[in-house]
Amino acid sequence: MNLNPSMFGLGDDLNPVHIVGRWLNPFRFRARTRLREEELEIVWTRRAERALRRRTTPLFVEMQLYFSCVVKKRVLFHEQPAHESIPVDERLAVCFRTVEASSCDPVEFARNFPEKRELLSHGARRMHPTRLELDYLRGDWAGRFTV
Repeated sequence: MNLNPSMFGLGDDLNPVHIVGRWLNPFRFRARTRLREEELEIVWTRRAERALRRRTTPLFVEMQLYFSCVVKKRVLFHEQPAHESIPVDERLAVCFRTVEASSCDPVEFARNFPEKRELLSHGARRMHPTRLELDYLRGDWAGRFTV
């Protein structure tokens, strides 16, 4: 049996390696969308799937690259659209922003993450996430992304 993806191989849906991998991987659910002209893969757990199914309105997920004393990746969850978002499906919408901090005060940074402005330069526009992982733990959304 040929397991390689080809004309004579099994597709991912029938490939036993992929089936076992999906079964063992906590991020079983997936979707793809285009964000900033690039493809974004979104994956989520069974807990997140149950929480999304219970929702009557979309969840707005903001991925943020936050430039301050240090660079921090943040994932924020909003009940209402806080920024221009791309709908993934009827339950989920995403956006990505690169922002500059208003100061480099470590205490203020840790407490409030103050934003000065969104970075819209050519270099900032070239940054984009490639994968977003979502989970729902103890009543709270959790997420991380790769750039």
